[in-house]
Amino acid sequence: MFVLGVEDSLSHRSWVYRENDEKTIEMLMQKYDLPEILARILVARHVDSHLIDAFLNPTLKRQLPEPCLLKDMQKAVDRIADSIIRNEKIGIMGDYDVDGATSSALLKLFLKSIHIKTRVFIPDRDDGYGPNAKEMQKFYDDKIRLVVTVDCGMTAFEPIDFGTNLGLDVIILDHHEPEKKLPNAYAVVNPKRLDEPKDHPCHSLAAVGVVFLTVVALNRTLRERGFYKDKQEPDLKQWLDLVAFGTVCDVVPLRGVNRLFVKTGIKQIANRKNIGLTALSDIAKISEKIGAYHLGYILGPRVNAGGRVGKSDLGMKLLSTFDETEAIQLASELEELNILRRNIETDVLESAILQAETSLEKGLPFILVKGNNWHQGVVGIVAGRLKEKYNLPSFVLSIEGDDVKGSSRSIPGIDLGALVIEALNKGILARGGGHPMAAGFSLNKNKIDEFEAFLKSFIEPKMLHLEDTSNILEVDGILDILAVHVDLLDKLQQLEPYGEGNPEPRFVIHDVKIKKTILTNNGHIICKLSGRNGGHLDAVSFRSKDTEMGHILLSHKPEQLFHFAGSLRLDTWNGKNKVQLFIHDACLAS
Repeated sequence: MFVLGVEDSLSHRSWVYRENDEKTIEMLMQKYDLPEILARILVARHVDSHLIDAFLNPTLKRQLPEPCLLKDMQKAVDRIADSIIRNEKIGIMGDYDVDGATSSALLKLFLKSIHIKTRVFIPDRDDGYGPNAKEMQKFYDDKIRLVVTVDCGMTAFEPIDFGTNLGLDVIILDHHEPEKKLPNAYAVVNPKRLDEPKDHPCHSLAAVGVVFLTVVALNRTLRERGFYKDKQEPDLKQWLDLVAFGTVCDVVPLRGVNRLFVKTGIKQIANRKNIGLTALSDIAKISEKIGAYHLGYILGPRVNAGGRVGKSDLGMKLLSTFDETEAIQLASELEELNILRRNIETDVLESAILQAETSLEKGLPFILVKGNNWHQGVVGIVAGRLKEKYNLPSFVLSIEGDDVKGSSRSIPGIDLGALVIEALNKGILARGGGHPMAAGFSLNKNKIDEFEAFLKSFIEPKMLHLEDTSNILEVDGILDILAVHVDLLDKLQQLEPYGEGNPEPRFVIHDVKIKKTILTNNGHIICKLSGRNGGHLDAVSFRSKDTEMGHILLSHKPEQLFHFAGSLRLDTWNGKNKVQLFIHDACLAS
């Protein structure tokens, strides 16, 4: 059954209700005294009925998992504690994305709070992903004997062998897909280790979540050893803002422990205790309360810009500084780099789309595009744009001489982490790693054709069994424009944070007229909507200027009625609280 009979919208999608069960909805309304709209959305998100309270009101006291359930955790914290008690300098190696920056900053801040010196290395993209032998040597020469890798290390066999042979104890804190063989490290803490249970509560943690649990266990071990007898024990909750930031930006499912971290971390962000995060928010001109949307779509790209087109360690430095002047300077630099990143991305994306159309003509079950000297810092973003546009796994390669570096984004059902591991085992890729939905890799130029053939053999059989949902738009309900008000958003706020595994509710606002449209310089369309029986609502359709839907919105007739599907956000512009619709799709009411 199609919502309001919409089988072919302005973006050529069918509108359907999310899967639901009326009896369960009624049960939740009665048992938990919930409004019908909340119960309906919770059932559609498949939240177990006995976990409703934990979902709506997560607390650290009730839901923080025991860190030492993770293999090698106690071994790792014992070794780090030994270095701390001996007052030794500790090395940290991280990644250049937000998860890596927050992970590195969190560990550095904890160690700094107990007066332990650190040396942090974040590789530039030219250095490649993860640890390398050159930096292992520098750590050793700096008289460091303990190195902790965060958000990297699971496939860095040779650099870790090199470091171990030098005499370094290397501890890996990671969450990327492992190979069957673990690196030759002192300890490997990773909830995705093949010898960890698949139903482990920590299985889907971002790296920063793994690091936070390590800090929890380490703090406890130090307390048990009497380390805090004559000094102040740090309050670990102060760093949950970083945990929330890294978790949202790494697009892991916001359920269970991840939801706990993000919901509690967003409350911590409101305290504006992290000087760097505060400076970045101010530079980005965020005036309202920061939520998961701001972390993922406004602040995240700015931190990522450092690793993409600037200096890889800018994000880590920003998030770990105590100097307000330095924070403002770093935030400003990241803002400028983000503008540069957008310009570079636009150029690469235009070329990639032209190639993608040719790829589609071949009938391949994926998109593979390549270009000479495409900026490595934007290939991941471009892969994401192609995946969104074509709903196919997308691979973007940058060729520099004989070396090729690539990034990929996937759709549900095609595991890129497993794909990369298999291609490594076959000798097609030189390096690589990632998650089910995103991965990075490198290979030799003469292996590109072999890689394409491998992709076809890996992806095609799986695609045959996947349901094509590219033309389906799921909605949670229908609302009259008069029902859209701030009180409704107050109720929906209990479901936040939204993200992977907990999508933002989508509603259809039915039978409304467009009173006015405004085309912005960046291709967005702002619509002033009104209802048949009164009521007004501001709406915005992002990047739709050159789409079929955009053309129809801009050329609408005054008396024409539309249905709009989208999400509702609070607009606090000029100190006024009002609701705004983010348009995902539209349809002529007739």
